[in-house]
Amino acid sequence: MGVFKRAFLYVTRKRMRSVLLFLIFFAAGLFLLTGISIKRSAEKAAEDFQKTLKTGLRVELTGGSSIAMEETFDENGEKVQNYAADLIREHHIEEFLAIEGVSGFYCDNLQRYDAYTGLSLHPGYNSWSLDIADGKIPLEGDVTEEFREFVIEERESFEAGAHTNSFLRVYDSEWHPSFVNGAVELVAGEHIRVNDKEKVVISDEVAEKNDLKVGDKITAQMADVFTGERYGSIYETEIAGIFHINFEQKVLKDKTFENDILANTFFSTADVWTWVRREYQIQNGYTVFAPITDDIVCLMTIFVEDPSYLDSVKEKLLAIDSIDWKYYEFGVYDKDYQTAAAPLLSMMKISNLLAVIPAVGVLMILYLILSIWMRSRGSEIGILSSIGVKKKTLRRQFLIECCSITAAAFAAALLLSGPVTKLVGNGLQTLIYSADGTEKFEVEIETGTDDMLINMMPPSKEEALPYTVTIEEAGFVLLLLTGTAAAAVLASSAELLGQKPREILGRK
Repeated sequence: MGVFKRAFLYVTRKRMRSVLLFLIFFAAGLFLLTGISIKRSAEKAAEDFQKTLKTGLRVELTGGSSIAMEETFDENGEKVQNYAADLIREHHIEEFLAIEGVSGFYCDNLQRYDAYTGLSLHPGYNSWSLDIADGKIPLEGDVTEEFREFVIEERESFEAGAHTNSFLRVYDSEWHPSFVNGAVELVAGEHIRVNDKEKVVISDEVAEKNDLKVGDKITAQMADVFTGERYGSIYETEIAGIFHINFEQKVLKDKTFENDILANTFFSTADVWTWVRREYQIQNGYTVFAPITDDIVCLMTIFVEDPSYLDSVKEKLLAIDSIDWKYYEFGVYDKDYQTAAAPLLSMMKISNLLAVIPAVGVLMILYLILSIWMRSRGSEIGILSSIGVKKKTLRRQFLIECCSITAAAFAAALLLSGPVTKLVGNGLQTLIYSADGTEKFEVEIETGTDDMLINMMPPSKEEALPYTVTIEEAGFVLLLLTGTAAAAVLASSAELLGQKPREILGRK
């Protein structure tokens, strides 16, 4: 009897064993095909996301406190500070922008500063408190008579707060993260550029409330936080552009102050810091620092036109010998990508687990079962060996049996992988994606620094991802299954086939 006929008869006669092997291989194949298909679709969608979002090179000053600081006084008695190291200075920004592949520059440690402008603003905590004092809001619940009397007593402070704007310093407003990720957009005028002085970009809401337009002037003055008293010189700035907010910030009137509202924020040229610091130091009797004409840049993002430029841009930066690069470390800016693609990245991780863990578990069970069954075939192996059937022929028979079942199970798994993958993939999307995707952005006031961050929120579930299995992927799964089956057969049969027929038949 030929080896193929013996294999066929064994598979058809031992139906329970054959069906069980079929189910094991079917489960492993289905897990692998489903996991691979979901991962590939999620990867493709993540790549599409990355193409629409800006990528940059992060450059950060490290160990700044260990760099020697030189302190002197100028002819006006004002303190002059300077690092005794060749660090990145403001004048280097234009040199960075001239590098091939660089599209923009952003420094995100410039912070923001508050100043009284007297403008009508989007109402917040101070305006709400004044309405209580004026009887426009009834006394009920948490709004008590004691609080109303407190506001009346400290009215000047609340009045100042109700008309205080936040000046967010930038070198180039176009490359502030909120413009980059689409949270806000320029609707009139132009952006602030690196060498601009005394200019701002304001919101269309503030512009409309105060009948302002591009080219108009805005004056600001420092105000005492506790008394509301204005002090120091007047800072005058020109409106360079007007921006529109593409989402609705959650403003709690009893908690959110006017200067923490994005609509009341001015994107300002960096020179506003010189004025703020000087007026504050004079008012409080501190040592006055001289204006810095070419300040150091500690933390920055150098945006590139395409991620493929990251390495070449880094090389060209390191070639600038007027900077001591040992004080800096490099990274990649992909904050928006990590946020926007977070659900897809999670799907990729889960699909890996879906493909690997169950499949490995199933295949381990397969090996154990084959080992047990192979021992139960000792008599068969002993008899066939004793009548002259060669061991390599028996080994071939076992391989044919197992691989034929594997092929049939794989074919069934391949047929069902489409609807199963769609069902599992859609379920994962529903589970992972945010149920409430109405808000695409949020305003966060960072604890400790009071910096204003406009973060992109994870997207809500949209259309289901397309799930397909390529010929290469199907071939890989088939090869993996048959290879595992062959390895399991060879390993489980090695002990018996290594014995003599008399030894096998003599076993009890």
